[in-house]
Amino acid sequence: MRNIEQELKLILNEREYGILLAYSDVQPVLQTNYYFACDNMPRKNMLRIRKKGKSYSLCYKSRLSENDGITVCDERECDIEVNQVQSMLQQGVTPENLMRLLSTESEDTYKYIGQLDTYRAKFQLDDWIIELDKNEYMGIVDYELECESRDVESLSRLKDYLFFNFGITAKPSQPKIHRFYLARNKGE
Repeated sequence: MRNIEQELKLILNEREYGILLAYSDVQPVLQTNYYFACDNMPRKNMLRIRKKGKSYSLCYKSRLSENDGITVCDERECDIEVNQVQSMLQQGVTPENLMRLLSTESEDTYKYIGQLDTYRAKFQLDDWIIELDKNEYMGIVDYELECESRDVESLSRLKDYLFFNFGITAKPSQPKIHRFYLARNKGE
């Protein structure tokens, strides 16, 4: 359930995304992220339900640090059933849900605020497992590369590898939830 996640997140343009996707031999898979928020939610936190295929997971992340595209998060995640999903989308994620399912304390109920669809291609690129994302939300399409590793130095080496082999300059990415918030707030 609890996991310390170290991850490189880079924003890509459509050309860079296309170059890397052509290198892989996998087809992107749809993941739908249902985001939740409360009034006093710290900017470093994220709460979502992710649908992948017929499975759903509830995930809470709290960013512990961020440096040049490499983030370290406390991630808590568990599988949930479709009836729980429907209840949470309609009534929110309650403090009781958070404690029981994720051992996370909160005084607030998190309300559903919208969805972001990700088409993810996951493949091996030299020494790294790459997650290449095409994200669609609020009429916006953006592209991102993610790579998790227990070795932070390996993530730094990946940035050099991308530059020397593909001409891709490392541009740190804001979390998807932040990009979603920006688009949502512009629309209000």
